[in-house]
Amino acid sequence: MSASSDELKRIAVECVIALAVGLALTLFVEWLFGEEFVTRQQARAYAPIAGSTYGEGKRDDIRVLLIDDAAIAAAGQEWPARYSYSARLLRAVGQYHPKAVFVDIYYSAERDDDSLPSLLRQICALHDQGTKVFLAANRNRQDDYALRPELEQLAGKCFEKVAVKYTPDDIDRLAWNYTLAQPAPGQGHASHDDHGSGIKSAALALYETTGRTVEVEHHPLALTWGSKPAAHGVAWLSGAPGAVAGESYCRDTHGLLAELAPPGLRNSLYADGSKPLCVFHETIRAGQLTETTAEQDAQLLQLIQGKVLLIGTALSDTSDLILTPLHGRIPGVYLHAMALDNLMTFGDDYARAMHLSLGSPKLLLFLLVAMLFVTLVPKQLMHKLQHHFKRDAVPGRDWAGAGLYLLWCAGRLLLSLAVGALMLWIGQYWLGLGFLSIINVIVLTLLAEWFEFNEKLSKYLFPKKGHANEHS
Repeated sequence: MSASSDELKRIAVECVIALAVGLALTLFVEWLFGEEFVTRQQARAYAPIAGSTYGEGKRDDIRVLLIDDAAIAAAGQEWPARYSYSARLLRAVGQYHPKAVFVDIYYSAERDDDSLPSLLRQICALHDQGTKVFLAANRNRQDDYALRPELEQLAGKCFEKVAVKYTPDDIDRLAWNYTLAQPAPGQGHASHDDHGSGIKSAALALYETTGRTVEVEHHPLALTWGSKPAAHGVAWLSGAPGAVAGESYCRDTHGLLAELAPPGLRNSLYADGSKPLCVFHETIRAGQLTETTAEQDAQLLQLIQGKVLLIGTALSDTSDLILTPLHGRIPGVYLHAMALDNLMTFGDDYARAMHLSLGSPKLLLFLLVAMLFVTLVPKQLMHKLQHHFKRDAVPGRDWAGAGLYLLWCAGRLLLSLAVGALMLWIGQYWLGLGFLSIINVIVLTLLAEWFEFNEKLSKYLFPKKGHANEHS
């Protein structure tokens, strides 16, 4: 479609105005209602699209092993279990030769348990057979990442300490971001050089077992949660009123359109529509490693050999739970698994969680893309459709005109949503911007386009040019 200089000028002005209005609305809404008012709900609405686009990621390289109530009871233990239980579990795991093992259990308390030497021996045995071992560490009251003294003596020799500190979102408590490294005491931000000035996160340390690494920045990793459930996930049973005995707490996906539907509509279409999605990563239960048959051994070998194995707890009396945008409340070990999956999938191009700042070249590039796609593409397509659907027909004039008008509105709405999703995809996958950081600008810029603020202001600013032949 050829355009005169006036037409090009009008389009450029409307693009700039739409973006300016979007930015102004973003700042105003956050000032008036707080950041949570729009951003988190928009991000939760977009999460199924991001999860569906993510596909299967690198989950075939990752396994989660859960210690649940049944496994503890079968071992005749109570939590916290004796060190000998952890030793037996690691010995059983070692028979299947995983590439790396991360134990998301914090061995810091100096409790009276004479079975500790068995755990120390087994950790070193795993290391000696070629399996890299990582143990969870967290800041104590002395501001150190310290384990029991007996374990500390083996740190850097038989295993590596990794940080497991996690802070949920201040506003909705969901797991949107993941910090790749924790700073050493007194540091302003994290680093992880060979001299140990900081401590790596579990996901970063496990990722480096692949022979690659990423530069740790001030901005945390903006998590993308995969939406396609694993064949075997958390075996929790639903405690909801009216739930069938033995019914799972979660469900399989019903397809992208169903996941994007309003909760009320989805619940009316599917009996399990109110449940969260089942977890993304293949899960093994600790009880599966005891008294196995030859066939079960072969299955476990196929599941574990050469994989990165993350061991965590799924106990009824534990507080190690996180809240996610797709999977509801799940054991915290899945947070590290998802962050690791993101790193394996994206590498250096992982999405960064950052606040809007004009000092970011990636953000500036994204804003240019937003100006183009928010205004130019929908506008040109809808103007062509307008001639066919006779937009000047209004409801009440005749049924045909009302139907065409509603059809035009529905088409414009769907096109706007599609363009918005496309821009979020561009920002996330091409520019490495976490969608929680940019979704407000996109949605409110689309709002400016929908209500034609840009066209009205453009007509006001240029009353004699560019609109002589415009239909309103």
